[in-house]
Amino acid sequence: MMPHQAIAMGWQYLQSGNAAAAEAAVRPLMATGVNADLVPLLGAIRLQQGRCSEAAPLFEQARKLHPATGRFAYFHGAALAGMNQLDAAVAAYQAAIKQEPDFADTYLALGQVQRNSGRAEEALNTYRRLLRLQPGNANAYIALASVLAETKQFAEAEAPLKRALGCTTDPNVLAGIHNNLAIVQMQQSKHAETLESMERAQALAPHLQELDRHRINTLFQLKRFDECLALYEKLLARDPTDAPLHQAYNSLLHRLGRKDEYLTSYDRAPQTREILLGKAAMLASQKRGAEMADICDRLLARDPQDLAAMAGKANSLALMGRYGEAVAAFESVINRQAADPVLFGSAAAAAMLAGDPQKAERLCQGGLLLNRYDQNCLAFLGTAWRLQNNEWDEDLNRYDNLIRVFDLEPPDGFSSMADFNAELGAYLEDMHPKTDAYLEQSLRGGTQTEGNLFGAGHVLVEKLRARIEAAISDYAAALPADDRHPFLSRRSNRFQYSGSWSSLLRDQGFHVNHLHHKGWISSCYYVTVPDETRDEDSRNGWIKFGEPDLNVPLKNAIRRAVQPIPGRLVLFPSYMWHGTVPLRAPSARTTIAFDVVPE
Repeated sequence: MMPHQAIAMGWQYLQSGNAAAAEAAVRPLMATGVNADLVPLLGAIRLQQGRCSEAAPLFEQARKLHPATGRFAYFHGAALAGMNQLDAAVAAYQAAIKQEPDFADTYLALGQVQRNSGRAEEALNTYRRLLRLQPGNANAYIALASVLAETKQFAEAEAPLKRALGCTTDPNVLAGIHNNLAIVQMQQSKHAETLESMERAQALAPHLQELDRHRINTLFQLKRFDECLALYEKLLARDPTDAPLHQAYNSLLHRLGRKDEYLTSYDRAPQTREILLGKAAMLASQKRGAEMADICDRLLARDPQDLAAMAGKANSLALMGRYGEAVAAFESVINRQAADPVLFGSAAAAAMLAGDPQKAERLCQGGLLLNRYDQNCLAFLGTAWRLQNNEWDEDLNRYDNLIRVFDLEPPDGFSSMADFNAELGAYLEDMHPKTDAYLEQSLRGGTQTEGNLFGAGHVLVEKLRARIEAAISDYAAALPADDRHPFLSRRSNRFQYSGSWSSLLRDQGFHVNHLHHKGWISSCYYVTVPDETRDEDSRNGWIKFGEPDLNVPLKNAIRRAVQPIPGRLVLFPSYMWHGTVPLRAPSARTTIAFDVVPE
């Protein structure tokens, strides 16, 4: 076979995805030396084999041998990108565009590398440049929308996706576009449009079964609860061993008051370890210790070394009031797996309930050796110190200084906080689900919104967020520097949200005493507040601090209380115990809360 024939055959094999056959076709030529036409083919073979470090120098050589061929610069860029040499890849792609400005794949590849290197604005410009050349390029519209979504420009991402729908007839591509539309619409809380996009995606690509899970969340936002349950049941019939799905299904059943159906799906499912542990966790949230213990005993009969079952059994003993046994059981797990501060915190709580705050202190210190900022261990440590009349709790919590109150100014466009909060309160009330609260939440007699409130397309919320972030910055800036203190040592002027939501308390509603496990600074912003909360003697509906969620003998358990006033923001350490004096009022109390952590 002549050399040019072997090289042509090699390219044909590569185009069909057969790199091994391509290499075999040109192997005789490689033995006689590498000529100018063989160099780029060998580079392409190595690139298709994923051997980018070998492909890159071959394409660098090919570019010198064939300086007018832009495609070799494109391949060189692909090899460099595969080696994570992103700046060099960008340069190679840009050279390829100069030589072949109509080759769309180069723009798409360049934009991807720019995205990967954090140059979102450059990527947007690259995709827009391609669309000026090829206004019917569906992939360019999809890529442009992806970068807009990545930079939180969800409303702007919709238009290119809708343009992309008219640029392709491929059902799989259309399904992907509708799925992406659903994502950006969901981020804007356009729930009806989200559902429509999901249904179109699923009609085009029935194999996208994960869409059913996302549809459940959207149906919930639309308050179509029976349809949510039906979808859960469909998915559980498809996979009855899916423990997270059982948890979500039964959580909704509980919030809807379907007591006859609650937890029965676990009993119908194969009794796997995950299913049994899932049911035990649901029982724990209802403090049904004896039933939880039975499940853990079943698991331990199967495997006496099952650490999750051992921890569950320890927890069940605490729920049944057998605190001394619970401490011993927790310590047994810790001795086998001393890598989880949650176990230390749970053991410390049981020790305090057993009347041994000294042991609780030691356990908390053990947990904090694993994670200095574990919010559970910090909260329990402060309680253990108080039970020992140790003033270190005052230094840890600094109730007078670390709880700060900000009465915010009206957001832009509003002349008064009363006007703003009235509008915001009505908007939030409509968002709240017409269900009971989650078992695992602190609410009793109220509801909490789903998902993250900030960044979800709520215009009024975002107006308030600007005022809130100014207050957080002021709060953080005023903190004294102290590297030894578990709260002050995290002092930073840069922060991000780890959660944001709205809570609504009805008459007799309250928050049990709790802390926020995933925060650094936690909060409460008051939107609507009944007049009955003005009573300073009863502290009706006030937020209270310092009282633990443990039945232990503490004098003056409440260390501070703050009156709820519309427009008021309260900031405090996330590990600080806080709850609500029960609200007694005919109208609701609506709040926004969030947790932030240092960046």
